Amino acid sequence: MSPVGRRAVGAVLAAALAAKARPAHAQIRTSAAEGLPAPPGDAAWERALLDQVTALLGRAQASSARALAEGELRRRGESPDGYSTLAVLLRVARSLEAGAPETRLRPPTLPQRRSGFEAVTLYGSTIAYGAAAGLWIDALASLDRPLTAPWLPALGASAGAVTAWAIDRRPVRAGLGATVNAGLVTGTLIGVGLATELSSGRPWREVPMASSVMLGGATLGLGLGVALGLSLHPEPGAGAFVVSGSVWGTTLGLVTGIATQSDRHIGIFALSGTVLGATAAMITAGAVAPTPAQTRWLDLGALGGGLLGLGLGMLLFESSAPPAARMAVTELGMIGGGVAGFMFGRQ
Repeated sequence: MSPVGRRAVGAVLAAALAAKARPAHAQIRTSAAEGLPAPPGDAAWERALLDQVTALLGRAQASSARALAEGELRRRGESPDGYSTLAVLLRVARSLEAGAPETRLRPPTLPQRRSGFEAVTLYGSTIAYGAAAGLWIDALASLDRPLTAPWLPALGASAGAVTAWAIDRRPVRAGLGATVNAGLVTGTLIGVGLATELSSGRPWREVPMASSVMLGGATLGLGLGVALGLSLHPEPGAGAFVVSGSVWGTTLGLVTGIATQSDRHIGIFALSGTVLGATAAMITAGAVAPTPAQTRWLDLGALGGGLLGLGLGMLLFESSAPPAARMAVTELGMIGGGVAGFMFGRQ
């Protein structure tokens, strides 16, 4: 063979060996027979691969895009369930190949922001608690002079307002203010009922622990409201519903105590009504799903029904009759009016 022929054969063999040693992924071709950049792993290779997969998806060639993405991920040793760009494109290709999305994801939603009414209840609860704490210290320290008595309640109210402002600076979730208010109101009513029972038949100044009992109930209720509001994230209507249950339960307990002429133990009736009303409201709040507007209609209906029942009781029964009959009509009016107001609020 001539020298020229030997050189030609050598060039052909060298080209064949170079093509055989070339990595398999470097031989990928597009539909237009255009190859990807040779060095795998660099930025140019990555961009060209992603462009090719995207182009195949755009031409409705989901099977080819899936095969290309799966091969590259297998070569890299990456999981197809990850969140790299190629893994996401692989899942898109699989979904298009199957004819429907594998999963339908909903975009994340931010928690609902508290309303202006809830902000008022939050500030009102903390300010009232701070003022009550100041009055309690006044009572224990016997600060009855005009120059010393008012400053502790005012200081407590100011501290409550600052606390509410500090809480409300962050994006307070809807329901926290109503739950805090529900805990404070319920705890205060329980403390008042217990203190009334402890001081029954005795002068107020002979029972200094009564004020401590009231403040203790308010403190426990406030703490429980904060804990439940931060952990369970109840709806705003649930907290307002518990407040209504506590208030009207206490009212029904007081009316029952008056009807049975149990003046010396009126605190027990009020305490029992508060506990039963708050418990019933907490148990049923999840089932009835009340809104703040519905609870206000409930309060209005219970108030109107109670006044109407009291008037009817006085008309139907003489003043010489036992008070039980008149009080029973009043209680029925409150219950019926509250139910009617709540149902009306649903419309």
